[in-house]
Amino acid sequence: MTVLHRPVETATQSRHWSEYDFPMTAANNIQWKRLSIEAFAIVISILLAFAIDAWWENSKTAEDEFESLELIRRDLRETQAQLQSYSDYVEGAYQSALNAYAALSGDGPYDREYVRSEMIRVDRITLRIPTAAYTEILSTGNLRVISDRSLRDSIVRFYENAERIELVLQKNNDAFLDGLLMDSYYGDGLLVPHILADVGDDDLNKANELIDKRLGEDFVHQADPLWQYSQDSPEWNRLRTALLYAAQIHIIGLISADQMINEAVVLSESIQEWLDTAD
Repeated sequence: MTVLHRPVETATQSRHWSEYDFPMTAANNIQWKRLSIEAFAIVISILLAFAIDAWWENSKTAEDEFESLELIRRDLRETQAQLQSYSDYVEGAYQSALNAYAALSGDGPYDREYVRSEMIRVDRITLRIPTAAYTEILSTGNLRVISDRSLRDSIVRFYENAERIELVLQKNNDAFLDGLLMDSYYGDGLLVPHILADVGDDDLNKANELIDKRLGEDFVHQADPLWQYSQDSPEWNRLRTALLYAAQIHIIGLISADQMINEAVVLSESIQEWLDTAD
């Protein structure tokens, strides 16, 4: 039987093995602790940097949200003022249209100056809703920072509806006021230029006053050809039709303006409630 014997290590071999032996001396232990602490500090620094960055982003987003809603609310105040001015104008215009229509539908005699004055007051007015703030938050992408989804949807709905109403009123003005009514007035030659003391608009009144001064006190305007036609003439029928349509168009404008005023008030109150809560 063969017996295996472990080779006896020589002094040289023993020395070589000791070179790869790493005993945990006190000095080495301190070094590993220091490295662990440094690594931990680096990790904490990175996490802190991420936290600060996230805090800054959240703070900036909150600031953008607050500022965007403040700007929208400011525009809504201006919107209410413009809509009220528009509403007042079209209410007077449709009443003047009906006054002229009723007067020209009677058998006479006709108060010519009164009829002409009421006819001239039936003019168009263009509605322009302030949209500077809404346009800005769309272009900058700040619409998405409005965290209240219901509020954000209400803002979008209001301005989309306002755009549709503006377009409808514009088309009505083009077709019935600039088209049918003005064609009847001046295309058919029923009216000629006159300078009236009051046409229901301050700027036009000032312009007319200046023109009247330039023409002089002795200047006499030509009489309107309207009165050369009979009550049942095609010209009068066309004029009465145009006046009735004009009254309808201005009433539609009045209803639309009043509806938008109510919507603007509700939306403005919702935004104000959110801003008060955010404070």
